[in-house]
Amino acid sequence: MAKSKVAKVVQEDDDGKPNTFGWLQLEKKSASELKRLAIKSPIAMGSLMYMVERMSRSNSLMVGQEAIANDLGVTARSVSSAIILLEKLQFIEVTKVGTGYVYTINTRVFWQGVRGARFAHFNADVYAVESEQKTAIDGREKLKSVPKLMDGERLLVTDDDIPPPDQKELLLP
Repeated sequence: MAKSKVAKVVQEDDDGKPNTFGWLQLEKKSASELKRLAIKSPIAMGSLMYMVERMSRSNSLMVGQEAIANDLGVTARSVSSAIILLEKLQFIEVTKVGTGYVYTINTRVFWQGVRGARFAHFNADVYAVESEQKTAIDGREKLKSVPKLMDGERLLVTDDDIPPPDQKELLLP
Protein backbone atom coordinates (compact mmCIF):
# COMPACT_ATOMS: atom_id res chain seq x y z
CA MET A 1 0.00 0.00 0.00
CA ALA A 2 1.48 3.33 -1.02
CA LYS A 3 1.93 6.02 1.61
CA SER A 4 0.15 9.27 0.92
CA LYS A 5 2.19 12.43 1.08
CA VAL A 6 0.95 15.18 3.35
CA ALA A 7 1.92 18.70 2.44
CA LYS A 8 3.04 20.68 5.48
CA VAL A 9 2.25 24.38 5.17
CA VAL A 10 4.10 26.72 7.52
CA GLN A 11 3.47 30.43 7.26
CA GLU A 12 6.60 32.50 7.62
CA ASP A 13 7.19 36.06 8.81
CA ASP A 14 9.09 38.61 6.73
CA ASP A 15 12.33 37.38 8.32
CA GLY A 16 11.70 33.82 7.01
CA LYS A 17 11.06 32.38 10.50
CA PRO A 18 7.90 30.36 11.20
CA ASN A 19 4.87 32.41 12.19
CA THR A 20 4.04 31.44 15.78
CA PHE A 21 1.75 34.36 16.55
CA GLY A 22 -1.52 33.06 17.91
CA TRP A 23 0.31 30.31 19.75
CA LEU A 24 1.23 30.86 23.36
CA GLN A 25 3.88 28.75 24.98
CA LEU A 26 4.20 28.07 28.70
CA GLU A 27 7.18 26.72 30.60
CA LYS A 28 5.83 23.61 32.36
CA LYS A 29 7.93 24.33 35.45
CA SER A 30 6.03 27.61 35.82
CA ALA A 31 2.65 25.88 36.11
CA SER A 32 3.05 25.29 39.86
CA GLU A 33 4.05 28.95 40.38
CA LEU A 34 1.00 30.05 38.39
CA LYS A 35 -1.21 27.75 40.47
CA ARG A 36 0.10 29.33 43.68
CA LEU A 37 -0.42 32.81 42.22
CA ALA A 38 -4.04 31.98 41.30
CA ILE A 39 -4.73 30.90 44.90
CA LYS A 40 -2.83 33.78 46.53
CA SER A 41 -4.17 36.56 44.32
CA PRO A 42 -6.86 35.86 41.73
CA ILE A 43 -6.68 39.52 40.64
CA ALA A 44 -2.93 39.23 40.00
CA MET A 45 -3.55 36.03 38.01
CA GLY A 46 -6.34 37.73 36.06
CA SER A 47 -4.13 40.76 35.38
CA LEU A 48 -1.32 38.51 34.16
CA MET A 49 -3.70 36.60 31.88
CA TYR A 50 -5.08 39.91 30.54
CA MET A 51 -1.53 40.92 29.60
CA VAL A 52 -0.60 37.53 28.16
CA GLU A 53 -3.74 37.43 25.98
CA ARG A 54 -2.84 40.78 24.43
CA MET A 55 0.98 40.77 24.32
CA SER A 56 2.87 40.78 21.04
CA ARG A 57 5.87 38.66 20.14
CA SER A 58 8.03 41.04 22.14
CA ASN A 59 6.12 39.82 25.23
CA SER A 60 5.31 43.46 25.98
CA LEU A 61 2.13 45.45 26.33
CA MET A 62 1.33 49.05 27.18
CA VAL A 63 -2.12 49.40 28.69
CA GLY A 64 -3.73 51.45 31.45
CA GLN A 65 -4.48 49.80 34.76
CA GLU A 66 -8.02 51.15 34.52
CA ALA A 67 -8.53 49.15 31.31
CA ILE A 68 -7.34 45.96 33.02
CA ALA A 69 -9.59 46.71 36.00
CA ASN A 70 -12.64 47.28 33.78
CA ASP A 71 -12.03 44.01 31.94
CA LEU A 72 -11.67 42.07 35.22
CA GLY A 73 -14.53 43.87 36.97
CA VAL A 74 -12.32 45.06 39.84
CA THR A 75 -10.90 48.40 41.00
CA ALA A 76 -7.82 50.05 39.49
CA ARG A 77 -6.31 50.07 42.99
CA SER A 78 -6.64 46.26 43.11
CA VAL A 79 -4.90 45.98 39.73
CA SER A 80 -2.14 48.33 40.91
CA SER A 81 -1.51 46.06 43.92
CA ALA A 82 -1.64 42.99 41.67
CA ILE A 83 0.97 44.49 39.32
CA ILE A 84 3.28 45.20 42.27
CA LEU A 85 2.93 41.53 43.28
CA LEU A 86 3.51 40.28 39.73
CA GLU A 87 6.69 42.35 39.51
CA LYS A 88 7.88 41.16 42.94
CA LEU A 89 7.31 37.52 41.94
CA GLN A 90 9.14 38.20 38.64
CA PHE A 91 6.25 37.31 36.36
CA ILE A 92 6.57 40.75 34.74
CA GLU A 93 8.92 43.70 34.44
CA VAL A 94 7.45 47.20 34.57
CA THR A 95 8.98 50.09 32.63
CA LYS A 96 7.70 53.64 32.94
CA VAL A 97 7.18 55.42 29.61
CA GLY A 98 6.00 58.99 30.02
CA THR A 99 2.98 58.74 32.29
CA GLY A 100 2.23 55.15 31.28
CA TYR A 101 3.82 51.77 31.85
CA VAL A 102 5.00 48.97 29.60
CA TYR A 103 4.54 45.50 31.05
CA THR A 104 6.97 42.86 29.80
CA ILE A 105 5.96 39.30 30.58
CA ASN A 106 8.80 37.03 31.74
CA THR A 107 9.82 34.99 28.68
CA ARG A 108 10.86 32.13 30.94
CA VAL A 109 7.17 31.70 31.81
CA PHE A 110 5.16 32.63 28.67
CA TRP A 111 6.43 33.42 25.19
CA GLN A 112 5.56 33.75 21.55
CA GLY A 113 8.34 33.61 19.02
CA VAL A 114 11.92 33.45 20.34
CA ARG A 115 12.14 31.78 23.75
CA GLY A 116 14.15 33.63 26.37
CA ALA A 117 14.48 36.73 24.18
CA ARG A 118 15.25 39.94 26.08
CA PHE A 119 14.75 43.37 24.55
CA ALA A 120 15.94 46.86 25.43
CA HIS A 121 13.23 48.41 23.29
CA PHE A 122 9.52 47.72 23.26
CA ASN A 123 7.45 46.75 20.29
CA ALA A 124 4.28 46.68 22.32
CA ASP A 125 0.62 46.61 21.47
CA VAL A 126 -0.99 49.73 22.90
CA TYR A 127 -4.60 49.55 24.03
CA ALA A 128 -6.32 52.91 24.43
CA VAL A 129 -9.66 52.61 26.16
CA GLU A 130 -12.32 55.20 25.36
CA SER A 131 -13.13 55.78 29.05
CA GLU A 132 -9.58 57.09 29.60
CA GLN A 133 -9.81 59.67 26.81
CA LYS A 134 -10.70 63.37 27.16
CA THR A 135 -13.31 63.10 24.41
CA ALA A 136 -15.25 60.23 22.90
CA ILE A 137 -13.33 58.53 20.12
CA ASP A 138 -16.22 59.03 17.67
CA GLY A 139 -16.37 62.77 18.47
CA ARG A 140 -12.74 63.56 17.70
CA GLU A 141 -11.78 65.98 14.95
CA LYS A 142 -10.24 64.47 11.87
CA LEU A 143 -6.46 64.77 11.76
CA LYS A 144 -5.02 67.14 9.20
CA SER A 145 -3.63 65.43 6.16
CA VAL A 146 0.03 65.55 5.27
CA PRO A 147 0.70 67.69 2.18
CA LYS A 148 1.24 65.63 -0.95
CA LEU A 149 3.30 66.51 -3.97
CA MET A 150 1.27 67.34 -7.03
CA ASP A 151 2.24 66.14 -10.51
CA GLY A 152 5.30 68.05 -11.69
CA GLU A 153 6.31 69.20 -8.19
CA ARG A 154 9.53 68.08 -6.60
CA LEU A 155 10.62 67.72 -3.02
CA LEU A 156 13.45 69.94 -1.85
CA VAL A 157 15.45 68.15 0.82
CA THR A 158 18.09 70.77 1.59
CA ASP A 159 18.09 74.13 3.24
CA ASP A 160 20.35 75.60 0.55
CA ASP A 161 19.31 78.93 -0.92
CA ILE A 162 17.59 78.51 -4.26
CA PRO A 163 18.05 81.15 -6.93
CA PRO A 164 14.83 82.88 -7.91
CA PRO A 165 13.11 81.47 -11.00
CA ASP A 166 14.10 82.89 -14.33
CA GLN A 167 11.35 84.72 -16.27
CA LYS A 168 11.66 82.08 -18.98
CA GLU A 169 10.77 79.34 -16.46
CA LEU A 170 7.47 80.99 -15.55
CA LEU A 171 4.42 80.08 -17.55
CA LEU A 172 2.76 83.41 -18.17
CA PRO A 173 -0.38 83.84 -20.33
